[in-house]
Amino acid sequence: MDIDGKKILLVDDDMLNRIMATIILKKHQVLISEAVNGEEAIQYLQNNLCDLVLMDLQMPIKDGYQATEIIRKQLKLNLPIIALTASNSEEDLEKCYKAGMNDYLFKPINEAHFIQIISKWIHKNEDEIF
Repeated sequence: MDIDGKKILLVDDDMLNRIMATIILKKHQVLISEAVNGEEAIQYLQNNLCDLVLMDLQMPIKDGYQATEIIRKQLKLNLPIIALTASNSEEDLEKCYKAGMNDYLFKPINEAHFIQIISKWIHKNEDEIF
């Protein structure tokens, strides 16, 4: 589960959630960029490369669903996008996949599962590129 040096965009309007995720990711030497809403995430991805996006669903300006649809359809980026959500309803999870997200993680974050899912998608994406 080597993710050292990988670039992850963390998109969440809640500062505490960003701090918790950052603490975990820094233990694994991940390079982290942050956005506080979907619009900032889109702007970041127009000008920067990253290996994976962690996307909160409920945010102001553009939520995670809207941002993901734009990332997929307008920016045409195929990088892994993982939803960060406190909801485990089937309807919300289906909405994640429909928007173009690859997977989801529940909040509060379980560190081992968090790193496992990130590693899975980063390495899956690398395998598809090469």
